[in-house]
Amino acid sequence: MRLRQTKIQSIVEGVRMELIQKINRYKLLYVLLSGALIWTLVFCYAPMLGIVMAFQDFNIFKGFLGSDFVGLKHFVSIFTDPVFQKAIWNTLLYNSVILFAGFPCPIILALLFNELRGRFFKRTVQTISYLPYFLSWISVVALFYAFFEMGGPFNDLKVMILGEQVERTNILMDPDHFLGILFGSHLWKNVGWSSVIFLAAIASIDSQLYEAAVMDGAGRWKQALYITLPGIWPTVMIIFILSSGSLVSSNFEQVFGFQNLYTMEQTQVVNTVVYKLGVQQGNYSLATAFGLAQGIMSFLIVYVVNLIAKKLSNISIW
Repeated sequence: MRLRQTKIQSIVEGVRMELIQKINRYKLLYVLLSGALIWTLVFCYAPMLGIVMAFQDFNIFKGFLGSDFVGLKHFVSIFTDPVFQKAIWNTLLYNSVILFAGFPCPIILALLFNELRGRFFKRTVQTISYLPYFLSWISVVALFYAFFEMGGPFNDLKVMILGEQVERTNILMDPDHFLGILFGSHLWKNVGWSSVIFLAAIASIDSQLYEAAVMDGAGRWKQALYITLPGIWPTVMIIFILSSGSLVSSNFEQVFGFQNLYTMEQTQVVNTVVYKLGVQQGNYSLATAFGLAQGIMSFLIVYVVNLIAKKLSNISIW
């Protein structure tokens, strides 16, 4: 018994000494990392204590300890109130279209960039495709409003093609076009920048595979189909798994920016409802419950998608 205790103590001491040596060796890196760690703890983990509000009728004057505990009351309201149900449906609809219809676009763009041979032309096109990413969403919204307004280029072009008898309209004021506007603006802003990671994955493929394919008589199409796509497939799957969590989390700046008096009632999503309940109306408990439910659903979606991907392709994030 004493021998076993001595052995365990020696192992613990060895681990402790090794840890101390690693800390001393990389202490400057830890100092550089400390700022990011402190920021994460203060702004990401410390606010999680506020989750308790989801189970209370929180009163800002009574605080956490004085507010009444109501259990799952607010979660029941989320899934039974027609307004909340509409917001959840809109969130799933908008994000499903953006994810499933938009996800292949940067992959296709990366494949097209990879086929360009003129270095100057290739770099110019890539730079142009990246530029919208560096615009803020409020700038993108302003550009779209200027483009689609009554006297804007869109209506001018429509009149030029179809004639003066065509009525000028602003499609941003029609809720039926809201999904198309979200998808189009998301694609225009992000597709170029999102292609960078797939271009990096393509660059990591062994060039000898392409040389062997050329010797076997494979053209550019077959090289892309049988070498490039399989080569970047693990990257594609990892990005898709991580992106799947966004199905229940809309881009607040984008949606809120494109909403107006004509479309607001029909186009509410989870994030805008949380903002209006929590910030504008001061209903902190219901907004917290909504946010907590949203986070749990995002985790479950990522977990399930990761599980399916692991079984089908043996590719996963854990």
